[in-house]
Amino acid sequence: MKTNQYLKIKRLLQTLRFPLFWQMLSTMATVMVVATGSVWFFLQFNLDDLLQKQTDTFARTITQQAANSSAELLMADDTFTLSSMLDNLVRTSVNIHSIRVYDENQKVVAEASRNTHDKFTIIYTSDIIFHNVKAGYIHLNIDNSAIRNSLINSQKILGIVCAVVGLLALFFTILIARKLTHPLKELQVITQTVAKGNLSPTLPKVGNDEVGDLINSFNNMLQGLRDKKSIEYKFNSYISKDIAKDILSDLDQHKRPLKTVNGSVLFVDIVGFTQLSESESPQIIADILNQYYSLLHQISKLYWGSVDNYIGDGAMLTFGVHVDDPKHTIHAICAAQVFIRLTKNMNNHRQQAGLPTLEFRLGLHCGEMLAGTIGSKERMQFTISGDTVNLAARLCDLATADTLLISSSIYNHSACRGLLISDAGQSYIVKGKSNPITGFTVTGLAANFNRILMQQELELRAMQEYA
Repeated sequence: MKTNQYLKIKRLLQTLRFPLFWQMLSTMATVMVVATGSVWFFLQFNLDDLLQKQTDTFARTITQQAANSSAELLMADDTFTLSSMLDNLVRTSVNIHSIRVYDENQKVVAEASRNTHDKFTIIYTSDIIFHNVKAGYIHLNIDNSAIRNSLINSQKILGIVCAVVGLLALFFTILIARKLTHPLKELQVITQTVAKGNLSPTLPKVGNDEVGDLINSFNNMLQGLRDKKSIEYKFNSYISKDIAKDILSDLDQHKRPLKTVNGSVLFVDIVGFTQLSESESPQIIADILNQYYSLLHQISKLYWGSVDNYIGDGAMLTFGVHVDDPKHTIHAICAAQVFIRLTKNMNNHRQQAGLPTLEFRLGLHCGEMLAGTIGSKERMQFTISGDTVNLAARLCDLATADTLLISSSIYNHSACRGLLISDAGQSYIVKGKSNPITGFTVTGLAANFNRILMQQELELRAMQEYA
């Protein structure tokens, strides 16, 4: 039971937040209070001791002198002269409250005093010796009020001085604590903005101290992040974003091992591209390919797919390979249908501009594939291979212009059941296959899916026209 309570208290203490500014302020303030307090107590004690010693020295000297002067008068029984001497002592010394002379029988022989009733008095006694014979003794009552008041005033002055020194120390402590913690607070806020993606924040002014070194190190780290982001952006421009992200997530791993994945592969190519290349300039061909590839890239992102490879005038898109997607088949079909609709709109614009129109073939298949990197240490490439990829490419070759030809695996997939509008299917002889395969030409989707496709088509068309 005690152990559980101890653990609860320990966890509670760990969750408590004590800012660095208050840590520094409380620590330095405590040190200053202890230091000034120690100085104050030390000076007060020594001053009190010094004043007390001076009082004792003064009183003993007066008492001894009075005893020596009273010895002969006491033995001669000259009380008048003795009283006059005592009155003179009291009158000339403001610190003497009263003085009495006693004989050997402890009888008061002479005395003198002031008409005050100060309670702060100290009594000093000295024997009266005449020729080595004790004739009596003398009592001296010292008024300690002046010394006491002086001590009190000294204590007040010391207290004020220590308080002023403490306040000044506290003030400079606050300034130092703020100077040290303010850049750290700014750096803390900056780290939050960096976490949100801002890699070019305004850093605090750099000083020639450890905090300045920290800010410089943080700036170097930001530069590294900016360089990494720039490399990642360039990297994404040359290979699929999902592949780039996977590689950059663990730069220490030299090679991504081949693994078996299950997904859909969509092949797209341009009909009559060879003849088009002969009749058009390289610049026009490059513009056509850039527009075509850009469109594929936008559509693939819309349906959680990725453009894995460009093959001349063709492109290979994958769905469910890099990102787990149980509905990769229907998403691939949606991407293909939107692409076909958008290319029709693109051809309308090309006709209006007096440019040749483009026709595309699309083939889609799903199944198991091998995904990973192959090659040597000097040159590697991420690849997706297997019979699924080969069959998707064959279906693309067999498809007619501006149509999507899918395999029976896609047609019978659970995610596509009841959603496809297609022909009855046709047998095809495919190179590399001993038996014919069945292919289905998709002409549309169910009504509820079709409405979604129309909306997405309009959005992408607006993006294209704006661009």
